[in-house]
Amino acid sequence: MNPLFDHHVHSDRSDGTVSLADRAKSVALRPHGVSDHYPWKEKLRNEDDLKRYIEDASRLGLRVGLEYDLGVAPPLSASTRESLHYLIGAIHQITIDGTKIAYDDAGAFIKGRIKTFKERARFGDPELQKRLLERTLEVVAEGIERDRIDILGHPTFSALQALGDPERVYPEEWQERLIDLCVKGGIAVEVNESYGVPHPEFLIRAARAGALFSVGTDTHFEIKPLDKTDAMIAAAALDRARFMAGSRLAPR
Repeated sequence: MNPLFDHHVHSDRSDGTVSLADRAKSVALRPHGVSDHYPWKEKLRNEDDLKRYIEDASRLGLRVGLEYDLGVAPPLSASTRESLHYLIGAIHQITIDGTKIAYDDAGAFIKGRIKTFKERARFGDPELQKRLLERTLEVVAEGIERDRIDILGHPTFSALQALGDPERVYPEEWQERLIDLCVKGGIAVEVNESYGVPHPEFLIRAARAGALFSVGTDTHFEIKPLDKTDAMIAAAALDRARFMAGSRLAPR
């Protein structure tokens, strides 16, 4: 069985620890591209930085994507977007009524980097949950329509994931609306190794709706086996023929 292509891999051009040159060597271990964060502090601040990144990675023979920060990143020019092999849209924070609600602590908790999720009570508020979920759909819809993303990265990662049972914090009706956006928009649902999302019921619903998928380890370190991803694919009985293979799908 041929290994699936890993689209979501970081380098030291954003917050990864591995150089582009070493990423070019690790494709021999498993096929992958690079998709660094945009925007990212002093490294990928604007399109001039992006162009250098794309040129440097392409020169090394790498497939080049971006992890585009939905709701934050400025629009890409058409020429820059087309020079990418694919564009991953992902949410790391949500802004409601002008207030930024970051998911950094939730992410650290989910990954086991901290033992306590200190904002549990705050995100347990049903009204805040409802507003976060609705705003998430709006941001994803904009990413599909305006930014023409190709992949929805770690689709159900948010501070709500840190609360526990995803079938409780993500109502089935909301899951189906998110899946519908992806299917109608022709974008792939990422199976994300790092956050362990989406959960099996979501993936089964997505497959039933005719969704496409992509693999994303979201690694910032060395390339490792896809143990969690393989288990997620098997648990949902996903068709490996429905997975992206290192380049964007047919133009929308």
